[in-house]
Amino acid sequence: MRPGAACRAPGGATLKGLLLFWTALGCAILVLTVAAQGSGRTLQVTGRPASAEHLSEVAGAPVGQDLEPGEALHCAGGTLQNLDLPQIPARILAFSDHPERVRGRGLLFQAGLLRFMPVRFQYYHEGGRAEGPLFLSVRLRNRGSAPARVHLIQGAAGPDPDYFAAGHRNNQVFLRRLVAFEGRVEVLAPGDSMQVALHRLPCEQVVSGTLQMTLLEGRDLEYALFAMHDPAEPVGFDLLSNPQDVHARGVYPAADQAVERAWEVGPTPGLLAFGAVRQPNILVGPELKGDYGVVVRAELRLMNPSDQAQKVEVCFNPRGGPATGTFLARVGEGELLDWSVPRPVPAFAEFPLAVLEVPARGQTLLTLWTIPEGASNYPVRVLWRLQPARTGLQEECRRGAGSCSSNHVPG
Repeated sequence: MRPGAACRAPGGATLKGLLLFWTALGCAILVLTVAAQGSGRTLQVTGRPASAEHLSEVAGAPVGQDLEPGEALHCAGGTLQNLDLPQIPARILAFSDHPERVRGRGLLFQAGLLRFMPVRFQYYHEGGRAEGPLFLSVRLRNRGSAPARVHLIQGAAGPDPDYFAAGHRNNQVFLRRLVAFEGRVEVLAPGDSMQVALHRLPCEQVVSGTLQMTLLEGRDLEYALFAMHDPAEPVGFDLLSNPQDVHARGVYPAADQAVERAWEVGPTPGLLAFGAVRQPNILVGPELKGDYGVVVRAELRLMNPSDQAQKVEVCFNPRGGPATGTFLARVGEGELLDWSVPRPVPAFAEFPLAVLEVPARGQTLLTLWTIPEGASNYPVRVLWRLQPARTGLQEECRRGAGSCSSNHVPG
């Protein structure tokens, strides 16, 4: 598709083997099949639904509507097709934060994919080349003898001199896309390579990115992260390392955590802690501390046995040091809510995220998704309790993202 081409959907069009529809002129028919297209390129995406914003990014052209699974859009010069793929949980976590400060060109990370075993790859690096910016390149390579199809869900942020902001923004973008299953499918011919991300990395600035990959067809598909002086130069395969750098690089066995809690409204708060697991490295290298890259999905069932509705406050409570937070929330079957904390909250402060009302003699189901933030200090707790009365100073602290000491609680 060419940049600037507007995309429009045939009214109510769905993909079921063949899709026929008449255009407004009443004389043209578009025929679509899963395997081949009669006109232009077909871009395959996923999403439940795929939002207009996501479609516009993939197409490089403005798209004015969402697209449900199984539907297709005809655009000038091509077609957007939303595949109804199964959403498989990530089986492996790959993490690249070593050396955290990158001073020259070379290889930062390399591993492979197995069919239908999704891998989540998160990277977090700081520029350390005073002579000029570096570039980070994420690439796929098909070493097999057959074409490879891979599904990608992607987020990134930076470069940014604010290390907290880079980690937070990456998580915001990636987590929302993951929960909505917004991704794209790429095809690599045998022997082909493809760059799926390129980041400028100036000195003393940070880039953070997350890429979830599912190999749908083929074998021997590799992914790698390179640092380069110039994006046009050949990649370097010398593995960069720093024996004094304790940050993690490796492959780890737990990419997702699912937890359930039931809590009865009363004087004792409910608690959920995350970011404290130490994962062993499947490769030779350091363990992962802090659960960076791990997606936590929590179902919290809040029950109210009393005859009156009760208001319950949900709070963000860092325990290891200053931390930001990315939280997506759904109350019952409601819409997806953003409860993010974009500015660092001090250790042991209690920063309110939201207030929920639990009906009399009833219950409220709260689903939370979160992922630890690059540069933040973990572990972190989410706590929920009866909404307390606030002083004016405490309310000012709440609006200031927990910057006041009066919100601190005992350690």
